[in-house]
Amino acid sequence: MGTLCANLVWVLACLPSWLLFRLALWFPRWTQQRRLRGLLQRNQDTVFGRRHGFAGLRGHADFAAAVPLSGYADCAAAVAAARRGSSWPLAADPVLLLEPTSGSGRAPKLIPYTAALRREFQAGIQPWLVELYLNRPALLCGRQYWSISPNTAVGDAGATGPDAVPVGFADDAEYLGSVQRRLARWLFAVPPELRRVTDPDVFAHLTLLFLVREPNLRLISVWHPSFLTLLLEALPAHAATLEGELRSGQIAAALALPPDLRQSLQIRLKPTPARASEVARLAALGTTGFGRLWPRLQVISCWTDGRASPWVDRLRQWFPGVLLQGKGLLATEGIVTIPVGPAGARACALRSHVLEFAEPGGGVVRALWEVQPGQEYSVVLTTGGGLWRYRLHDLVRVAGSCGRTPCLAFLGKDDLVVDLVGEKLHEPHVAAALAAAATAAGVQPAFALLAPAPEGGPCRYLLFLELPGSDEASAAGRFAAAVEAELRHNYHYDHARRLGQLGAVETVRVPGNAMAVYRAVRVAAGMRAGDVKLPALCPEPFWRDVFGPPAGVSPDAGARPDGPAVVL
Repeated sequence: MGTLCANLVWVLACLPSWLLFRLALWFPRWTQQRRLRGLLQRNQDTVFGRRHGFAGLRGHADFAAAVPLSGYADCAAAVAAARRGSSWPLAADPVLLLEPTSGSGRAPKLIPYTAALRREFQAGIQPWLVELYLNRPALLCGRQYWSISPNTAVGDAGATGPDAVPVGFADDAEYLGSVQRRLARWLFAVPPELRRVTDPDVFAHLTLLFLVREPNLRLISVWHPSFLTLLLEALPAHAATLEGELRSGQIAAALALPPDLRQSLQIRLKPTPARASEVARLAALGTTGFGRLWPRLQVISCWTDGRASPWVDRLRQWFPGVLLQGKGLLATEGIVTIPVGPAGARACALRSHVLEFAEPGGGVVRALWEVQPGQEYSVVLTTGGGLWRYRLHDLVRVAGSCGRTPCLAFLGKDDLVVDLVGEKLHEPHVAAALAAAATAAGVQPAFALLAPAPEGGPCRYLLFLELPGSDEASAAGRFAAAVEAELRHNYHYDHARRLGQLGAVETVRVPGNAMAVYRAVRVAAGMRAGDVKLPALCPEPFWRDVFGPPAGVSPDAGARPDGPAVVL
């Protein structure tokens, strides 16, 4: 009864936002113009507002003429000053914290987070939550897991004064409203204190402990599905220790934890011998037992676009009958779309930020109500956090509408480009090439990543490839040949190949834990573990050193004059 009441309060707190969002879907122009007027009025006396004459701007046309498009480089100096405690010149609200983000493969950026930006996120997240409960009312009777990442993100070096701004959210619940955050301790299966655990293995073990002890789990919300698949695949290795902890109600003494954290977590545990036996039995079944751990699970919310399909497919196999809902397009900088309706169409979060859409090639920038069905655009955000006409570099296609508001499909990052000899490979094109190659070759890679080869050898690209359940050279060869053929549809790539400036794609077979290795590299660079997603293309040339060919195998094995090389 307590869980039901807490969930009801949770939904009721979100209901006004949902009603306003549903109404706004029919009036996108009025909603966006009102959002813009509010931002201009609130920020007209800031340094940025005075510089661009906010007080005299009357609508979107004036705003677009007065304020240029921007990127992170335009606000980096102000972010660095704010981190040290200086006032924030780009928005009226002070910076509460700086959240790290690095997209698909860059040095971490720090995004300013203000009270206004928090409200804007809530204006998108709260309608999504109500939609979930309306479509799956059984969620009212159970508990939830919202991803928490270990505290290994960018530290606070260089921000040491008494006014220094902290870096990094505790967990995804920080995006929620005040009511939901108060209810989180009651409804969340995994305590937020786990964010203090810095050891990845200890973090994974404790996360599993609190998850498996809760049989009434109804909702799992993570960012990338690999975060969940990697966590669950580690369950058999932890099963014996987990059984002992569940049976005794005591966290294993071998786990290195600060005494106060151990005590805080220990309070939440009590002996559950019946559950201990059940978890041990189901863990012994491997992946076939995962779905039986939480028989009442209703929804797994995760990223399903881009190249998430190998991990999404695993979750569908492990949890048949569970709704696997794709998340909307949400960046650290802001929220672009949210899933609405039982089909989960991604409608623009038009009550959150001012959304604009740049045509490819640096052409016209259109307002939300001006976009055309089927066309591709690059997202431009204006937020209460102080990002003004900020190029998010997310490439989207208009895929229908909800009410009169556009729905969007994510295609890739339009600024992730590798150019060795003039071929200019773009990440969305490489992603499409890998998807087409999988169909043509009749294989479904568990991991596929294209990156430039290190210097010192022929100029070429390396394709790091994991094929689950198969070690046949022919499968890797078919896939590599198909990738090469798809890449040569790019005129500049084909021209470089014909001139001999580029060698054929060389394929390197990687071990079965490739995604775990990739994620570890990104986490070490400052990303949150739960945010790491696999792009199709990485600009860094160091991946050969990370994965490397198996010992004793020549990198040139399987090379053909005009075809891809295969390293087995």
